[in-house]
Amino acid sequence: MSNLSEEEKQKHLQSWGNWMRGLSDKGQFLGGEPLGKEARVIKGNKKIVTDGPYAESKEMIGGYLIIKAGDINEATEISKGCPIFETNGITEVREIHHMEF
Repeated sequence: MSNLSEEEKQKHLQSWGNWMRGLSDKGQFLGGEPLGKEARVIKGNKKIVTDGPYAESKEMIGGYLIIKAGDINEATEISKGCPIFETNGITEVREIHHMEF
C-alpha cells in the first residue's frame, strides 16, 4: 500500500468496501477489523512480555475478517475475491472452533 498513490489507495479502499458489502448482503460477513501496527507478545509460564510483531516474521497480519461459509473450501473460494490480491497480498483461511463452557 505504501507504494500506491493517494488515488490508488482510495480506489483500493473502495474495492474493500464493495467486497465487504457484497459479503454482508449475502449474510456471509460476520465481522472484521484492521489491526494496529504495535503488538505485545506474552510468552511462557513466567508471562514475559516483549514488543512485537517480530522483525523475523515473513508476513505482517494487517487485519481479519470473519465470514460464514459451509466449509473451508467455500471459505477459500470466498477469499479469492478479497481485494488484498490487488496489491499482491496473502490471505490465510482458518476455521473457528467454538468452545463450549
